[in-house]
Amino acid sequence: MARKRATTVDAVVDAAARVFERKGYVDATIADIAAEAGVSKPTVYQYAPNKRWLLETIVAQVIYPLRTSIDEIVESDDPLREKLLRYLAVQVDSAVRYRGYYAVLIADQHQLSPEALADYKAWAHDVNRITADLLESCADAGVVRADVDATTMANLIIGMMMSVSRWYDEDGKFGPDEILSQAVRLLSGYIVS
Repeated sequence: MARKRATTVDAVVDAAARVFERKGYVDATIADIAAEAGVSKPTVYQYAPNKRWLLETIVAQVIYPLRTSIDEIVESDDPLREKLLRYLAVQVDSAVRYRGYYAVLIADQHQLSPEALADYKAWAHDVNRITADLLESCADAGVVRADVDATTMANLIIGMMMSVSRWYDEDGKFGPDEILSQAVRLLSGYIVS
């Protein structure tokens, strides 16, 4: 089935993500992106100034909504256990929703401009710190085990959640809700019942 012709910046960015995921950023061309988007090369340039801008937009569309969602969870008045479960749900949802974008981020982050790479690294550091702080608060409240280092656990959980983007199959055995349920079961030795 032929894709609809791209008529928005988001549609061109989506096309670029599919091409980058398939071919890699270095081997992808604007002509490839145009073909994927069902438009001409000049039309791509009406939506995006260059290929690197497309890559950086893909990364931004993964990291900033995720950060906003995590901030909302952490700043909420919800009980800590609920915050932790909401945090896990947001991570699964993001990995499923933006799985192609995650693949590009993981494979091609070294192709970002120095400024964009610095922004990404600062974002990742902040998310790791926020996650570790949430886990420390949970440990202090008896929601998770206190004998496990929060920073190490934060990195393990984030890595596990990011991996969902690599293996999730929308036609597969489990949908996002069941993946979340499986993750919570896996963490049952860490999360205190």
